[in-house]
Amino acid sequence: MTNWIKNKILSFVEKAKDKFKKVRPSKDDQEKSLWINCPECKKMQLKEDLLKNFNVCTCEHHFDLDPKIRFDKLLFDNGEYDLIPCPSWADPDPINFVVNGKKAIDRYKNYQKKTGQESAILIATGKMNGLNIVAAEYNSAFGSSAISLREAEHLLTGMQYALDKKVDAFISFYSSGGMDVKGNLFSLGKGMSTIILAMSELKKKNIVTCGVLKSKSTGGLFVDTFVNDTLWGENKNSSQLLFSGLRVSAGVRSSGGEEMPIDYGTSGALARHGMIDGYFQNRKEIKDKLSILIKVLLKKYQLQAKNQSDVKVDKSLQAS
Repeated sequence: MTNWIKNKILSFVEKAKDKFKKVRPSKDDQEKSLWINCPECKKMQLKEDLLKNFNVCTCEHHFDLDPKIRFDKLLFDNGEYDLIPCPSWADPDPINFVVNGKKAIDRYKNYQKKTGQESAILIATGKMNGLNIVAAEYNSAFGSSAISLREAEHLLTGMQYALDKKVDAFISFYSSGGMDVKGNLFSLGKGMSTIILAMSELKKKNIVTCGVLKSKSTGGLFVDTFVNDTLWGENKNSSQLLFSGLRVSAGVRSSGGEEMPIDYGTSGALARHGMIDGYFQNRKEIKDKLSILIKVLLKKYQLQAKNQSDVKVDKSLQAS
């Protein structure tokens, strides 16, 4: 075959590639689209129809859900609750971080505008099946819910409210990559440690602490979750529930010549190994099942407190 023919064929192939090349839609295009493709069953469906089922596919895959929708429709009695505001002075960017010429604070303000939230965590108080609760939900649409000093202060405000009002339970719906690296040691040294200490104070006052792991809960946040009295997966296939993230974990494991389990980092795997108490079948059942669990734990704490108050000390055994 002559070079002339070869060149013609190659030219035709290249043109065909350009003509039929599949262009991957951008993140912005996907957000604006009326349709969404389920990563589990591969079914294409209207976002409007999916939302009617609270973003749960027919195959039980759980898409992200706006915290406001959960609070309005799935958690609080009659959708009635009061938001606990974030302290206005809480700074999300204490070191004035700049990356590629863009200020971190400007990006943060864009997330506020996009979600309508003061921080990446929506915190509210109200009744859940008659129980007085405070609920905190991490919104992954807000910068993947990275926890800066602002988010930490917002959480502390919600926990202080729970202590002051002596509510029955503090419920956290987790989804975050962990502490905000742009906050440097402010996020890790202050934010992470104070959250753990505040959670411990809730437990000392017999306020039941419940954690629900949504997909994409990693890093320092994943460590914080274990402080809860009880910890659950939002559904069996909630994924990326890890400390170091799936890519890093897979790299470490594969370097030893071992294959990663297909369900590694999912609620099902964590429950099987005893790292969490279990998982829900569907986010629509969380309210009723958590309510039963909280009532059982409250009765347990009441009995413990009564038993401690009934203990009589023999004064003859006390040191003079």
